[in-house]
Amino acid sequence: MKKHYSRVRIGVVFILLTMIFALFLARLAMVQIVRGDELRQKAKRQYQETIEIPAARGGIFDVKGNNVAANTCFKSLFAYPLTKQEITTAYRQLARTFGKSRSELKRKYRLSPKKFCWIKRRLSPEETARFENLDQPRGLYLREEPTRCYPYGTIGLGILGFVDLDNRGKAGVELVMDEYLSGSNGRSIIQKDGKGLQYPIHEVPLREAVAGRSVALTIDWNKQQIVEEELQRAVEKYNARGGSAVFLDPYTGAVIAAADFFPDRNPADKPMKLEAVAAVFEPGSVFKLITAAAVLEDGNIQPSDTFFAEEGRWKLGRHSLRDDHKHGWLTFRQGFEYSSNILMGKVANRTGGDKVLTMAKRFGFGRKTGCGLNGESRGVIRRPGRWSKFTTSTFAIGHGLSVTAIQMAQAFAVIASGGYLSQPYIVKARINDEGKVVERRRSRPIKILDDKIVSVLDGFLRGVVESGTGQPIADAPFPIAGKTGTAEKPNLETGGYHKNRFVASFAGYFPADSPLVAGVVVLDEPGPVHYGGYTAGPAFKNIAVKFGAIDNYQLIPPADPSAERKRIAAAPNGKPTNVILPDLCGMSPGEAKYKLKKLGLAPAFSGTGGSVLATFPSAFSHLRSGDRVRCVMCKESENDFHMPDLKGLTLREAVSVLDHYGLPFTCRGRGRVKDQKPKPGTVITDGELVKLALARNAGA
Repeated sequence: MKKHYSRVRIGVVFILLTMIFALFLARLAMVQIVRGDELRQKAKRQYQETIEIPAARGGIFDVKGNNVAANTCFKSLFAYPLTKQEITTAYRQLARTFGKSRSELKRKYRLSPKKFCWIKRRLSPEETARFENLDQPRGLYLREEPTRCYPYGTIGLGILGFVDLDNRGKAGVELVMDEYLSGSNGRSIIQKDGKGLQYPIHEVPLREAVAGRSVALTIDWNKQQIVEEELQRAVEKYNARGGSAVFLDPYTGAVIAAADFFPDRNPADKPMKLEAVAAVFEPGSVFKLITAAAVLEDGNIQPSDTFFAEEGRWKLGRHSLRDDHKHGWLTFRQGFEYSSNILMGKVANRTGGDKVLTMAKRFGFGRKTGCGLNGESRGVIRRPGRWSKFTTSTFAIGHGLSVTAIQMAQAFAVIASGGYLSQPYIVKARINDEGKVVERRRSRPIKILDDKIVSVLDGFLRGVVESGTGQPIADAPFPIAGKTGTAEKPNLETGGYHKNRFVASFAGYFPADSPLVAGVVVLDEPGPVHYGGYTAGPAFKNIAVKFGAIDNYQLIPPADPSAERKRIAAAPNGKPTNVILPDLCGMSPGEAKYKLKKLGLAPAFSGTGGSVLATFPSAFSHLRSGDRVRCVMCKESENDFHMPDLKGLTLREAVSVLDHYGLPFTCRGRGRVKDQKPKPGTVITDGELVKLALARNAGA
């Protein structure tokens, strides 16, 4: 009997144990399989919280390598209270930090236990100091975040733009190149114990932030400062509402400087766009360059042909065209130099409005330049309902259309470059994580004007300064070529024009004998003097003179008669011709030699094999047949760079080659490169020091 009861008890215990084990298995299956993902996520929320780590942005450098947009850090304050007691303490500490009442802070920040909340991004130094002086703050924490700083202050901010609190570009280059500059954010977790009570907070990187890559601009920050200062001086001197200015390299389209100034603008307001590329205006007489180009290409009117300027007033049915001065008979060239509306209207009617319109479109008006800044306008240039004498005349003198300052600078660069249209651009190169240039902008100029027409227009523009409306700036230390403009502003309410509001401008290039810079200065409503030759013109001249002081324009030597005889002797048929040096970079020695010989230029090579790294003079320079062009050759594979032969180069030429690859150097002596280490053809590594020995008698 006892044995029977023992067996029963053992059976019951076995069944109970089996049931308990089965329940454990069922619970385990429920936890691990059925609700596994849900419970794992719940556990994570209990002991960790994921936050984003902002990535540092890549740098922005000017054309000379100056860092114009660097990174710094600011401190931000966030709350992560664990208990209601910590929430109460946090409000009390916030009141001491910011000097506000607790009730006001409670309305602004609704803190909850174990919930992340930003209190303030980018604390001021005073707020940071007050918080750090608190006695054991609870539930409140500081963290450092990267942001931008601009070492040159407000200089160039219209070009650079700015970033928001999350370090994202909002305007300018910062916006346009944001994807390249911003990199990728990382993630980190805040570790806690099971009850969420393990403090101070410990951040564990989950994914490291990857810094953005860098870009190099075409802007020269020294010249940018000059343009901004002179533009501000002109706006203030002539009581203008504002002004814009753009200056380009006429052979490549690279923007050297571009600026706005508006005295009523709050300095604290961040510029959303650069008005030099975004704002439009009626150009007035500076547009007469386009009319003159169309007339000359048509071929029916010569510069010496005369026209009657109607003594200052020309009746055209119900309308009239007026000049500021009463002129009688003028040649076409004189009419351009004196900026006669009547004469330019007459030659335009002889040529036809459609031909002037076509020429304007060829110069790039009516479409965006694609310079690389946000907010760019295309302007408005279109055919009127019909070409009457009046509509043709007004179009020819720059009324009834709108342009941007950068479009006007691009147009005058065509004449400066010998008839080539180049697209303006601001980003010169992209730089990878290792500091190497991975993408460099290549110019693709298009020939749009015949050399003979360019030569005549160059004479017209020189004449404007020498004897026409631009005479107030004729005293520059080197010749300037350009055109003045004084346009009545359209009245957008009535559809007519304001009789006492003007846009004054001066567009041109310098030095006129060998143009290096083309540009425009535009002033909005200057007064009481409103003529472009007396307001925008002097500002243009001051900028040119200061550019010249930097680049020694004044020191350009006069033509050497013996050198001229050599050119003539080397030229085909003994007659030298003007040529533009093409971009030879990347060509083989044979290709480069063939191109140069075809243009009547004398090739000289430093090094053999590989491809052309650089030419001296640089691409798109004005040359004459018989001139010598030095090509620096180098071998470059995917992994290796072979040292080019620098012997015979000037120090400036050698440095430009070394800068291309970011190679540091030292030099001794003066003159041209006589010796170098490493030797030509040697495989060199990044950052390897190059030693140059110079001598006055080294071969050129």
